[in-house]
Amino acid sequence: MELVRGMWRKPAIIYKSAVQCILVRQNGTTTSNVAEVAVFSRDGDSGLTITDAGDTKPKDDMIFNALGVTDELSSYIGLAREFACDGKVEHPYVDKLKRVQMILFDLNHAISKSVPGKTKSFESKHTKDLEEWILEYANQLPPPEDYIIPGGGKACASLHVARTVCRRAERSITTLVRDGALDKEAQTYLNRLSDFLLTVSRIAAKCDQRTENIYIPRAEVTEEK
Repeated sequence: MELVRGMWRKPAIIYKSAVQCILVRQNGTTTSNVAEVAVFSRDGDSGLTITDAGDTKPKDDMIFNALGVTDELSSYIGLAREFACDGKVEHPYVDKLKRVQMILFDLNHAISKSVPGKTKSFESKHTKDLEEWILEYANQLPPPEDYIIPGGGKACASLHVARTVCRRAERSITTLVRDGALDKEAQTYLNRLSDFLLTVSRIAAKCDQRTENIYIPRAEVTEEK
């Protein structure tokens, strides 16, 4: 969305969607003196839409699947961030989650511009940052006793949801990477991101003073009875 200087003096483009710029004109006859803005284009009603590379593709194309899953991942991370902010105790990873959302936005842009044989680069620094963050928080946690069952408070549980969506996002870009349309570093980043989300989910449970749910084999449950 972009505001153009002088928008009240002349026609101006004040809303830009992914596929169309919409021209908005000030209506001087209205008492509210507010410009009307269209926020839809109908261009995708046929089941086709356009990538940033200029290619028209069906909406179930792997590019749009990858875009959708990555967007879903960012949304769940945003939800987890809000739950963390609502806690009584400060969660130290909140700003890092916001940083991850920014990087996922860049990744979506690279996916939308992807063309087989023309790899779009993705900075390895992002993965290195995740690795440093993982080590930072892992040092504050006891080693996991066994598989962790998702739960442990709203922030923790939502981070587990984000982690599982992250795994799906990683799978969704596999073909793009294999076809040379997307840098393999993007796949590495998502792989490491799921590890980071698991780590901070445990930090979230710790901050909220919630007990982690640990998997208990069925045989052991029977013995306890």
